[in-house]
Amino acid sequence: MPAHVLHGDSFLVPQRLDALVAEAGAADVLDANRHRLIGSQTKPGELLAMCNALPFMDDYRLVIVEGLLGTAESQGRGRRRGSSGDSGASSTWQPLGEAIPQMPDTTVLIFIDAALSANNALLRMLTPVSQVEELAAPTGEGLARWVKSAAEDKGASISPSAIRSITDLVGNDLWTLDQELEKLALYCTGREIQEADVGEMVSQVREANIFAAVDAMVDGRPAIALKLLHQLKEDGRDAPQIISMVERQLRLLALARDAIDGGIPQSELKGRLGTSSDFVVRKTAEQARRHTMPEITWRYNRLLETDLAIKRGRLEPELALELLVGDEVART
Repeated sequence: MPAHVLHGDSFLVPQRLDALVAEAGAADVLDANRHRLIGSQTKPGELLAMCNALPFMDDYRLVIVEGLLGTAESQGRGRRRGSSGDSGASSTWQPLGEAIPQMPDTTVLIFIDAALSANNALLRMLTPVSQVEELAAPTGEGLARWVKSAAEDKGASISPSAIRSITDLVGNDLWTLDQELEKLALYCTGREIQEADVGEMVSQVREANIFAAVDAMVDGRPAIALKLLHQLKEDGRDAPQIISMVERQLRLLALARDAIDGGIPQSELKGRLGTSSDFVVRKTAEQARRHTMPEITWRYNRLLETDLAIKRGRLEPELALELLVGDEVART
């Protein structure tokens, strides 16, 4: 098939994209035959014309469309379960689904996206005429095997206790795991990575915990949210500090969601968010794509109300933190 859909984990999708382009023989196509489009800014006629054009002095034309299917996902959010939701996006792009089987064999069309729901209208439309791959981050034993393999790819070995330690700290955030394993491999050159090395070297755990805690709050998983927030307390952060950290992340989330809705590419988000951290930009963009602006705004306002209640002495900080998590769940 000339069309492919890759969706899921933000670490695995780019890896699979590179491998797929190489497998298709399109890794070295001329710049004139290489196109990368932002889905929210792409028009059906423009994409069809590009895909139907024969390559210029080359064997293939490579067309990569980023985030198009996710636009149908966000349009469908907030409507009642069982509604048509994103039928508008489906009808707009129906000519693409009909045209894909007739596209030249010289066209390599690849859609890449974050995790998509099974009822995504564009995914349903493209599935019969595309090769679809869902790339989810591993969990449990699968994650342990991934860590072991990733360490070996970096020329290192890692003990089972170290694997448990790093996955307990980082979870299945593959970007952070890969970065931390890179540092550990260099730090432990010539010997096996041990649990003590993980505790000494893993540096992004607190920040990663804030992202994970906000995710859990927004997604309605109170037990996980409280566990992560209590870990931050054990690391020396008090409740007002934690609330401040969550407030900052929700504010960044709103800025990122606004930029995404406006079609701003991720490469320009550093300036919008006022940060130089690739980690913060990547994680915030991932979160923003999963939630609508009204959801983010509501949660941000509730957090500000909680902070005000603490400052006015109406709530003890510890209780306010737990009520905030519970309140998020009720809203979700």
